[in-house]
Amino acid sequence: PQTLFLQPILEQDQVVATLPASMAWNQFFSSLLLEEQDTQDTTGDGMVVVVSSSCQEDLVFTYQLSGADPVFLGMGDYHDPAYDDVVQYTHLLEIYDAKFDGQTQENSLVCDYFLAIYPSAAVEQQVSTDMPAIFAVVMTMLFVLAAVFFVVYDYFVQRQQREVMAELARSNAIVSSLFPAEIRDRLFNDDDDNNNNGGDAKDELAKAGVTSKDIEKAVQKAGGTAQKFRLKNYLDEEGDAAEKAAAAAAASKNVVLESKPIADLFPNTTVLFADIAGFTAWSSVREPSQVFTLLETIYKAFDKTAKRRKVFKVETVGDCYVAVTGLPEPVKDHPIIMCKFARECLTQFNTLATQLEVFLGPDTGDLNLRVGIHSGPVTAGVLRGDKSRFQLFGDTVNTAARIESSGLRNKIHLSHETAELLFAAGKSNWMARRTDTIVAKGKGEMQTYWLLTDEELAEGGALDSATNKASAPLPIVQALQPRLAKTTMNMLDPESSLPPRIKRLVDWNVDVLKRLLKQIVAKRNAEQKELYDLNHPVMMKHEMNIGSDTYVLAEVAEIIRLPNKVVKLEENPNKVVLPDGVEDQLRLYVSSIAAMHRDNPFHNFEHASHVMMSVSKLLSRIVAPDEVLQGDDEQDAIAASLHDHTYGITSDPLTQFSVVLAALIHDVDHAGVSNAQLIKEGAKIADVFKKKSVAEQNSIVLAWDRLMESRFAAFRNCIYADPDELKRFRQLMVNTVLATDIFDKELQTIRKNRWDIAFRKIDQETESTPEDDVNRKATIVIEHLIQASDVAHTMQHWHIYQKWNERLFAEMTHAYEHGRLGFNPAEGWYKGEIGFFDNYIIPLAK
Repeated sequence: PQTLFLQPILEQDQVVATLPASMAWNQFFSSLLLEEQDTQDTTGDGMVVVVSSSCQEDLVFTYQLSGADPVFLGMGDYHDPAYDDVVQYTHLLEIYDAKFDGQTQENSLVCDYFLAIYPSAAVEQQVSTDMPAIFAVVMTMLFVLAAVFFVVYDYFVQRQQREVMAELARSNAIVSSLFPAEIRDRLFNDDDDNNNNGGDAKDELAKAGVTSKDIEKAVQKAGGTAQKFRLKNYLDEEGDAAEKAAAAAAASKNVVLESKPIADLFPNTTVLFADIAGFTAWSSVREPSQVFTLLETIYKAFDKTAKRRKVFKVETVGDCYVAVTGLPEPVKDHPIIMCKFARECLTQFNTLATQLEVFLGPDTGDLNLRVGIHSGPVTAGVLRGDKSRFQLFGDTVNTAARIESSGLRNKIHLSHETAELLFAAGKSNWMARRTDTIVAKGKGEMQTYWLLTDEELAEGGALDSATNKASAPLPIVQALQPRLAKTTMNMLDPESSLPPRIKRLVDWNVDVLKRLLKQIVAKRNAEQKELYDLNHPVMMKHEMNIGSDTYVLAEVAEIIRLPNKVVKLEENPNKVVLPDGVEDQLRLYVSSIAAMHRDNPFHNFEHASHVMMSVSKLLSRIVAPDEVLQGDDEQDAIAASLHDHTYGITSDPLTQFSVVLAALIHDVDHAGVSNAQLIKEGAKIADVFKKKSVAEQNSIVLAWDRLMESRFAAFRNCIYADPDELKRFRQLMVNTVLATDIFDKELQTIRKNRWDIAFRKIDQETESTPEDDVNRKATIVIEHLIQASDVAHTMQHWHIYQKWNERLFAEMTHAYEHGRLGFNPAEGWYKGEIGFFDNYIIPLAK
C-alpha cells in the first residue's frame, strides 16, 4: 500500500499551490528496520504492525517486520488476538515528530496513521527464556544446601556438647555418689591448690606478711580446736587456717607439700547395713548380666529413696548396701530418718524381687532383705589414694554389721542404742523387743529389737519372738490332681487358674522359649529351604503318625541325627519378628503345662522351671576348647570348630529348644510318688505304659497331645517346618524326658553302655560312620545335660540344696503318711542322701 500526502503552500493565508507526495509503506518500514540493524538490535523481528487511518476507518492493513524486509500480510487486521494485552500504540506524526526534532505542525485537517504493534509467536519464542527460573532454582538450592549444612553443623555441635555435658554429669554423679557435696567441693579445691608449687605458696604468704611466728601460733590455735571442728566447717576455706599454716611451714623447709586429710568425728549418727539374704546361692546359678540387673535395679530404687529422705549412701559391698544419717550435717532425728528409710527399702525390695522374677527366673522372688541398724559416733572422711572413696570407721560401723548379720530375713534389726533413741523420741510403738539375745563378735551378749513394718504397725501387733516366717517349715500339700482338671473353663483359659507366682514363672519361661524360637526362625531364613504348611498333606500325615503309639519308650533313639553343617545367620535373631499368633500360642501352651502340674512340694512347675533354667545355663556355658579360642579369628572358622567340639548341639537352635522345652514338661501330672509305687498300686497308667518309666511316658503323652491341638498350629509350625524337623523334634523330646528316669536300672545300664561306646571305652559290635559317632555323642550329652539339670540343686549352693531337699522330704513324708511309701523317710534320710551322692551325683558329675 502507498499513501498520498498533499502539502498546501500558503501565501498570505491563501493556498497558492499543492505539493503532492506519495509514500510506500514497505519503504517506510524498511528504513526503520535498517536503523535497527545498525544498532544490532533484532528484537523487532517478527513484530506485527496493524496500520489504520484517522480519516478512513475501513482503511486497515497489516505488516510483519522480519529482518530488513517488511512483509505485507494483507488488507485488514491479521494480528494474533492472544497478544492483545501486550499491544503498543503509536502514530505516524509522532514518529516524524521524533525523527525531525518536533518540526511537524499539528493541524486538525491532517490525516494521521495509527500503528498498533503486536508481538507474534516468533517474537515470543525469540525472547522467551528459562534463565530466571533456572536462576531462582539454583539460588534456592544454594540456600537449601547452606541451610542443611548449618543444620548438620549445629546438630554435631549440639551432640558433641551433649556428650560433653553427659560425661560431666556422669562424672559429677559418680563423685556425688561417693562423697557428700562439701567433700566433693573440697576435693576439687584441693586439686586446684595442688597445681601450685611450694614456692608460689611461700611467695603468697610473704606478700601477705605472714611470719614464722604467725605460722606457729596458727598451728597451735588450730590444734587446740581441731576436735571441735565438724566436717562442714573444716571444708570451709575460711576455717582452713591450720592447713595453710602447715603448708607454709612445710614450704619454708622445702619439703613435699601434702594437704591435710579430709576427715572428722561425728558423734551422733545412725548406720544401716542391708544385705540380700540368699543372694550368694541365687547368683551362683545366674548369668553375670542377670546378677547386675538385680543389683542395679535394687540399688537404683534405694538411691532414689535415700536422696529423697536425705540419707547418705556410703557404699555397696557386694550385695550389702551401707548408708548413714547424721552427716555431713548433723540432724537431731537421725535414727527416725534411718528407720523410715529402712522400712521403705524393705517394701521396695519385696516388690522389685517379685517383679524381677519374670525376667530373672525362678527363686528371684524368694530373695529377702536383712537389715541391721546401729547408732553411735563414727569417724568419716576421704581415704585418699587410687580410687579414693568416702569411708566410715569406728565401732559403730562394726556393730551395725554385726546387728545385720545376726538378724533375720525380711526383718529390720535394731541395736539397743538405736532403740533407746527411738524410745526417747516417743517412737516406742515402732519396735518390739527380741525375746532372745544375740552374741556379737567383740561385743558379747546383746539385747536387740525388731523395727515393726508399716503392715505390723497397722495391725497393732508386736514381735516378741525370734521366729522368722520365711524359715518356717514348708507346708505339706496334698497332691490330688492337676490344676487344669479342676474346672472345664480352665482348659480354655489355663492362666486364670494359676497363682501369681506361677504366672511370673510362666512369663519367664515364655521369654526363654521365645528367644530360642527366634533363633530357629533366623536359621530357617538363612537356609532358604522349602517350608511346609501344617495343612500340607505330607505334614498332616507325619503329625498323625508321630505319637500315635502311647508306648513312648519304644521311640527312644540310640542316635539322633543333628544337622552336620553350620549355617551362617543373615540377621540378628533378637530382631526376628515371630509369625502372627506364635507368641500368644506359646504363652497359652506354657500356661497349660503349668496348669497340668500338680501341687506337689517337689515335683511341681517351679521345679520344672528350675530344671529348665539349669539346662539353659548349661547350654549357654558350652564353650570351645583352647584351640578354638586361640585359633583363626574368622567368625566362620570359630563357629565351625565350636560345632565340631559340641557335636553340633550349639549350632542347631531346634535341638536347644527341644531340650529346654523337654525340661519344662518332664514332670507334667507327676503324682508325687515313684514309678515303683504307681506299679505297686496297679495304677491304670502303669498298665498303659507297660510298667516302664510310667511318670515320664505319661508326661510326654500329655504334653504332646496338648501341643497337637489345633489352637497351637502356628506355634508348631514355628518349631518345625518340614518332616525332618518334626522327626528330630519328637526324638529329642522323647529321649530327653525319658532320660530323667534315673531309677530304672535297665535303662541306666543301656545309657552307660552307649556312653562307653560313644567315647570309645568299649568296642561296638557293628561299624558306624564318623557322622553316626558324632551324633551318638550328641545324643548321650543331651541326656546327661537333662539328668544333671534335674538334680542341679544337689550341685549348687547350700541354700538351694537345703530348699529343694526340704521339699523332697515333705513330698515323701506326705506319701508315707498316706500309705504310698513303704518306709519313713525320716529314718535314714542322711544315709540315703550320702548314698545318692555316692552312687549317682558324683558319677554323673564325673
